[in-house]
This record gives sequence, structure tokens and C-alpha cells, in this order.
Amino acid sequence: MVFVWICIGIGILAATVLVSKIIKTPRNSFIALRCKKCGLKTNSLKCPLCENEKNDLK
Repeated sequence: MVFVWICIGIGILAATVLVSKIIKTPRNSFIALRCKKCGLKTNSLKCPLCENEKNDLK
């Protein structure tokens, strides 16, 4: 029975941590709308400018 109470406590603690992380993060922080190298707006796709630069070096 003690094991059940410990598991319930751990579950509540984990849920509290996850909810607090959801509340603290900005709305669109998981989407990288711009390229990290050149700053071009890519809408989370591969950057055509940086991709071409890699192909030119080969």
C-alpha cells in the first residue's frame, strides 16, 4: 500500500513539473521559423541558401 502512495506522489510531482514547464514556455518556442545561420524565414524547413552553400563546397 505504501508503494502505491509513493507512486501517486511521484506522478503528481511529475505532472506539476510538466504543467509548470508548459506555462513558462512561450507559445511558439518549439518552432524554429528562421534559419540559425543566415536568419532567412524558412517555416521550419531546410534553408535553401545554406543548403546551396554546402553543395557548392563539394
